[in-house]
Amino acid sequence: MGTFFWWTDEHRKLAAGVKEFVDELMPRAEEASWKKEFPRDIADSIASKGYFGVGVAKEYGGMGLGVTGTCIVNEEIGRMPALGPGIFASAMLGGVHQVKEFGTEEQKTRFLARVAKGELGAIALTEPFVGTDAAGIETTARRDGDRYVISGKKRFVTGAGTASRYMLYARTSDEPEDIRRKRHLTGFIVEKGMPGFTVEKINELIGLDNIHNGYLNLDEVPVSVNNRIGDEGQGWQIMMSGLNYERLICASLAVGGFRELIRSVVSYGQRRIQFGQPTINISTNQFKIADMLTELKLAKLSTYYAAHLMDLGQSAVVEASISKLYGADMLMYASVEAAQVMGGDGVTKFYPLDRIMREAKTAQIAGGTSEAMKLLIYRMGLKEMADELKMPRRVIHEELGVPMPAAAAPAKQTRIDDDKLLKALAEDYRVNPGLYMSREDLKEYFDVSDEELDRVLVSLEEKKLVKLYRRRGIIELAKATYEGLNKANPSEYYRWFPSWVRKEDVF
Repeated sequence: MGTFFWWTDEHRKLAAGVKEFVDELMPRAEEASWKKEFPRDIADSIASKGYFGVGVAKEYGGMGLGVTGTCIVNEEIGRMPALGPGIFASAMLGGVHQVKEFGTEEQKTRFLARVAKGELGAIALTEPFVGTDAAGIETTARRDGDRYVISGKKRFVTGAGTASRYMLYARTSDEPEDIRRKRHLTGFIVEKGMPGFTVEKINELIGLDNIHNGYLNLDEVPVSVNNRIGDEGQGWQIMMSGLNYERLICASLAVGGFRELIRSVVSYGQRRIQFGQPTINISTNQFKIADMLTELKLAKLSTYYAAHLMDLGQSAVVEASISKLYGADMLMYASVEAAQVMGGDGVTKFYPLDRIMREAKTAQIAGGTSEAMKLLIYRMGLKEMADELKMPRRVIHEELGVPMPAAAAPAKQTRIDDDKLLKALAEDYRVNPGLYMSREDLKEYFDVSDEELDRVLVSLEEKKLVKLYRRRGIIELAKATYEGLNKANPSEYYRWFPSWVRKEDVF
């Protein structure tokens, strides 16, 4: 297992120890997978090493090695069939992060100590009619004195039945204003054995062969207010923070799967002889393996960089989402390529490739689909880089007649009228003939209020001299029409030809 320079000696020691531990357990993990036995004995072994408490603070009985330590353990356990997502990751997602970040001191003492001792947990977010649109949760929690009464259904719960605690989100308000402000959800720890809390169904998934994944039914389940995480109405904030942590957990699982995949492919290719040589010597196979190594290195670097940022107290939303997206997508792609390298043996169940491919597909769904990750990265990434992404101002070079970066901003005019605004739009047409000007672009020319700018823009629109783009009724972009360009300047103002063009060849 490669390490990073920012890891502590404790992290490095942990990595070496857990790798040796997993190597010893691999035969039993494979056996349990084939027999479709829930490997409770392996869970007990993980607990005996204290690994469930790797990210729990020492004062609550854990190792205190943070998100980085959690990813180290998860990566190694992720090499075994189903055990990463099905036992260790599920236990981490069952409220560990939420209690650490939003829980009371009493809750930390009560729940985190149980985590450190090896109690299994699960996340209960998805519902029969609610998936990516998590704000639409239908499960309800009604306050009744010093408790809440929770009713509804959850599905795709990894650990359904085998876990003892469930991090669950429910709707506590139907007020339109609360819904608009995302103050309508609340988080709870629901515990196995509570009256009315039952397992409805266990799924048969394409992966996680011997791990429970199922539906939960909550029929008027009484949950103490002491099991509410955070304030009432804070559930959305807690959920988003928890999902960010979950995505990094998913990313570290992908790294573990990647390592096992490459080990299988390389060892196979070194021993498979075709055309008088090991198939690993064939250049097309080397190209595929080189891609896998590149993807593994990038996935691991991205994952542990994001984990380090979280340990420093940063949210790392974009970084965690990138790690999850890249790790899951590249593992899926690499597993398909690995089948090509291994040929017929690659599509049997007698090598790890089969289950890695199936688990990779579940990784593209769990914790947010790859498409949802891309939307989040797009929105949050642009927001983070807003200052760097401002449109550079360019002007026409007096001698060359081509657009050049402007050395300085123009002197702003404090008065605006139709003619001045048309002149600005016409100047921009010469620089960016296919683009509209944004409100921010126009504000570089005019030091006027939004109301005054809108007044002139609407006036020009009514005269058909400009065309406007509105979003939710607000003017965002503007361009001069053909008539507007002609009114602003004579046609010669817009003409330009390279020096090598002969005058007789243009008209």
